[in-house]
Amino acid sequence: MKTLWNPFFYLILFSIALSACKKEKSSNVMTIPAAGIKGFTASSNNLSLSEANAEKNVLTFSFTAPDYGVKVVPTYTLQFDLPADTSGENAWGKAVEVKIPADSLRKTFKGADFNALLAVQLLLPVEVSSTIAVRLKSDVKQNSGLASEVKPIYASLTMLVKPYRSFVEYPALLVKGGNSWRTPAERTNGYLLTSAKFNDKYEGYLDLPNADGWGGDAFTLISTKDGKSYGWGTSATTLSVGGGGLWLTPAPNQMKVNVDLDAMTINYTPVHFFISGDDNAWSTSATPMVYNANTRVWTASNVSLTAGKNFAFTCNGSYDISYKLDKAENGVLMFAGAPTWGGVNIPVAKTGVFTVTLDMSAGDGNYTYSVK
Repeated sequence: MKTLWNPFFYLILFSIALSACKKEKSSNVMTIPAAGIKGFTASSNNLSLSEANAEKNVLTFSFTAPDYGVKVVPTYTLQFDLPADTSGENAWGKAVEVKIPADSLRKTFKGADFNALLAVQLLLPVEVSSTIAVRLKSDVKQNSGLASEVKPIYASLTMLVKPYRSFVEYPALLVKGGNSWRTPAERTNGYLLTSAKFNDKYEGYLDLPNADGWGGDAFTLISTKDGKSYGWGTSATTLSVGGGGLWLTPAPNQMKVNVDLDAMTINYTPVHFFISGDDNAWSTSATPMVYNANTRVWTASNVSLTAGKNFAFTCNGSYDISYKLDKAENGVLMFAGAPTWGGVNIPVAKTGVFTVTLDMSAGDGNYTYSVK
């Protein structure tokens, strides 16, 4: 018996199949979350950083996953910027960005890491509270990794932060005393030269105590990179690997010492520091500093300074050896003398009579000063 199928029956089946396809398609359409990113918060909105909390978890950003209508894996990015740079044509264009792992809805920072972001990357002033803007960006890309037509969504907040001046342990040449001169076995300020640019040029300030009474003291320099010992080459200003004790005579209280391991040379310059600035007509002799061999700090007392004016540290009656700031905002001392002649003059914050100190004992890159 032959079965006949009604053409109308085929039409019904086709309509049902088409309807199912439409429903399946509509259930897989990605949409921009109307509510944006919910619950974006920081564990603290007023954060003060210091060496004491450098290794601790100090800040956590958290949020709720946005609903795109379908299952997707967005890329989450935290953006940090100054409030003044978050509007206008290039809004958020200078932001520092930190990616969040795709499977996480939170990001935690240790004190040292967040301090580096603030002081080094955002160039915020240290030891001062500043307001920053933080924006969370959620972005969905195509399977190929290319940008999709779905626009990013954001959530933002502001917070008050106070970064600190961090100490960088640069590569160093450590002083090892010879004969009767006993020096610390561990890395110690006052007994090292550092390479602030991580190259083969080292600088620091050393005392030769004249322990043996003949105008100098034998010493060698031990590299923290590879443990090599550098000593006497063919003269007082040359080096050799494994050489004997370095010495020079006479040996002044404190000297600027420069080593070039490419050229295998060492040079010494006796120093006496002065304060030169607007308040003394930039004299290189009117405001001398006094060196304390016990604390290894240069000090000038009863120094009159005027708010809004500037000064620098000069040496030996000239600007050939002088120190200023690398940036006015964060106040890190840098060599500003010959032949580079760089740096920014040190600004005076308040008018008054102060004690000014200069500490060169920690090596190049970690020189510090104070005005109190």
